Amino acid sequence: MNKMAKMSRSNVKSRKWMEKNDYKDIHFFPHTRFIKDLHFQNLEFDGIASRGTKLVLFQCKTNCRATKKTMEQYREVSERFGIECLWINAIDRKGVEVNNVKTCPALHSL
Repeated sequence: MNKMAKMSRSNVKSRKWMEKNDYKDIHFFPHTRFIKDLHFQNLEFDGIASRGTKLVLFQCKTNCRATKKTMEQYREVSERFGIECLWINAIDRKGVEVNNVKTCPALHSL
């Protein structure tokens, strides 16, 4: 499977998980040859959403957990700006992890 197909599949899984967990206004930023992600506070994000009155920035990956350093940076940005930052890891044939916590046991539950 090529890189774009993997990214697309991860984005679909991520969107379904977000919709199931009351995230609204989900928007993925377009990936082009020159622009890949939104850069904010030296972090990269794939999209923006809302949950209640909170702004949510999220990063979607395939089979890639966030490092401890990245999770600490997400926590700092979340606290400083009063927003929510998510690292969504779509794991092949196993479901979804959000901020390195398994949240969905299997694909069929999405």
